[in-house]
Amino acid sequence: MSVSAAGRTGGGRLKGVSLVVGGAALFAAGLFVVATGTGLSGLLGMRVETFGAIECRDTRTSKGQTVWHCFGEAEGVGRERISFADHDGRNDPETITATQLTEGGRWFAHSSMIVGYGMIPLLLGAGTAAWGGYRVREAGRRGR
Repeated sequence: MSVSAAGRTGGGRLKGVSLVVGGAALFAAGLFVVATGTGLSGLLGMRVETFGAIECRDTRTSKGQTVWHCFGEAEGVGRERISFADHDGRNDPETITATQLTEGGRWFAHSSMIVGYGMIPLLLGAGTAAWGGYRVREAGRRGR
């Protein structure tokens, strides 16, 4: 059984395009997380507040890990739980700046941890889209 060159070219191009689209979606998700972690989310119209009177407490999980739950107060917001706050386990931070993604939703602290997690899909998405673009280009060359 043989496969024609035209069949391979079409399949390579289609796979390449799907890699570009998937990579772009992954890149956009990573960019959204990085924007939230750095505070650039305010430019996207999301609510950004600085919280004071920070109080953090640790909670043990069933697997023996420690999870920090931090709460803070801001003008007009009241006392709210802030997710992914940087905490060293000894001292509560003075202030935490956080973004609220949806009205009435959770507050996510601007932290290096969130930026680091956001960089993973950002870089994977960029690499996947670039590889897909290369496959589309190569399929076009072989089809000529």
